[in-house]
Amino acid sequence: MGILNSMNEVIKISAEYLIYLTILIELIAWWTVKKEDRIKIAILIIIAGAIAFTLRTIGGALYYDPRPFVVEHVKPLVPHAPDNGFPSDHALLSGTLTAVTFFFSKKYGYLLLVLTVIIGVARVLAKVHTPLDIGAGWIFGIIGAVCSYYIVNLYIKKKLPNYNPK
Repeated sequence: MGILNSMNEVIKISAEYLIYLTILIELIAWWTVKKEDRIKIAILIIIAGAIAFTLRTIGGALYYDPRPFVVEHVKPLVPHAPDNGFPSDHALLSGTLTAVTFFFSKKYGYLLLVLTVIIGVARVLAKVHTPLDIGAGWIFGIIGAVCSYYIVNLYIKKKLPNYNPK
């Protein structure tokens, strides 16, 4: 029983609190870039977040996926309301931050990717999300990041024709 309790604690911590580490790493990654690129990256994150959140809102309104702990009649490892699990907000946030980070730092992007996968797996193991909820959160986050990247770079190209982004 001791190993199971230890694993459950790792799952709980990963499912509930690892998201804060992704935010901290994103801030560290942001701080390591050239000062003139920080505003662009902040704008990328804001636009990506807005697009991802819009997709999440639409997706959640169009599709209802009951949480596994409700369907299976078990207690989740982390406390959660028995509401719509689609898509996962944790996966949405970590996926968005990871995708944006890959545009300016592969090193931090890969680190965030590992954490994003751990968070997603932990949310499934904690019985608060299905793999579909996690995948949808990641996809909406990636779409938000890619759209944001193209929107910002198109705007910069129009306003600053001599600017050469990475």
